[in-house]
Parts: sequence; structure tokens; C-alpha cells
Amino acid sequence: MQEETYSILNEKKTARRAPRRDRGSHQVTDRDRELLRFIGEQYALTLDQLAVLIGRSYRTARGLRDRWCAAGWAKSSRLSVALPPFVWLTSRGTTIAGSRFRTWRPNHGLVRHIEAVTNVRLLLEHQLKLGLWQCERSLAKKAGAESRFRDHLVDGVLLTPERTAIEVELTRKSHKRLEQIVLDVGIAYDQVWYFAMPRLLPVLRELADAAPYSNVHIRRYPPRVADFAGARTS
Repeated sequence: MQEETYSILNEKKTARRAPRRDRGSHQVTDRDRELLRFIGEQYALTLDQLAVLIGRSYRTARGLRDRWCAAGWAKSSRLSVALPPFVWLTSRGTTIAGSRFRTWRPNHGLVRHIEAVTNVRLLLEHQLKLGLWQCERSLAKKAGAESRFRDHLVDGVLLTPERTAIEVELTRKSHKRLEQIVLDVGIAYDQVWYFAMPRLLPVLRELADAAPYSNVHIRRYPPRVADFAGARTS
């Protein structure tokens, strides 16, 4: 009887130790695909931004990032000493997401601007829900497909009944170059919203006032929710 009982218990232990058939695999969810697709549109996200996007804590965002990296869908690193760690897609992650865009290779010189544009998108599209966002990568793809040469692509377009071009300026361009951009974008879109560092506001306001259409609006970066009290794009 004792030997029989020992044999049964031993069999149960062995069964408990048996490896799961899906051990080592990573199941992708629709939510994973949605988030990975968003990252592909924006090139990369910081962990702070991922937390905002999922509406959870930084710790939860970090855990999600770690799962994606373990699955081989994403990579992560601190690309700027002044910013939180970034996460971006691998080629496998691009495939998993069904992204239309090429896998991004980290560019340290662009990450500050990428982070700033995504901050604006998260505010306008996800927090304030003012419209749907068309990313710069999508605009570039469309311009290429239509065989149109564009010297300048805006950072994004907020889609409502109107098309509002979004520009984020962190560094100063030449006055002549900036003047031409303001003119061209003002003609091409129903509305233009500039988000600029405080030191750039005076020259942008001067150019907006001189533009032939009164559809160029200047706001400071970083934007605040309070800046959009009663805001409309149409």
C-alpha cells in the first residue's frame, strides 16, 4: 500500500514538472499589435509615453516592454541622456504589427524631435480626442506613391472635417527657410498648428501674421491641456 501511494505521488510530481507545450513561446494579442503599430508609426516611443498610451504606470509599461523584447518584437535603449529609455520595433515586430513602414534604425540626432512629436500626438489624439492622427511616415509614403516631390513634410496631420497640419519646432531654421515653410503649409492645409520652444515663438508669430491666410496658429512647446480649452479644428 505504501509503495502504491508513493508511486501515485511520484507520478503527480512528474506531471507537475512536465514542461508546458507553449513554454518559450510568446502569444501575441490584438492589443500588442495595436501598440506595436503605433510605435512603428512614430518610429519609437519612450517608456513614459508608452505608459500614457496604455493608461497605466511606468512599471507596467516597463513590464510590457520587457515582454516585447523577450519575444524579439522590440528593442530598447536610452538613446539620449536627457530622455527616458526608448522602445522601437525589430523586423519581427514590424511583421507582427502588420506595419506598412520599414523597420526603424535608431538615429540619436532625431530622437528628441521624435519624442516631441509623439508628445503632441498623445495630447491631441488620445487625451483631448480632437481628431485622428495621420503620421509623417504615412504622409511620406503617400507622397511617394503619387510621385509628388515635397521639399517639406509636416510632422503630422490631425484629421477632422478639416485637415490640420501639425509642426513641432525645437531648433531654429533660417528665417528664409522658415518663411517658405509657413507659406507652403498654410496654402496646403485648412489649418496649421505650430508647437515651438519659447525662444522661437516671436519669429513664428511674425511669419504667421505676415502669411496670406490667417490659418497659421502658434503655440508653445511643450503644450498643456489648459492651452486647448474650447479648442476646435474647424
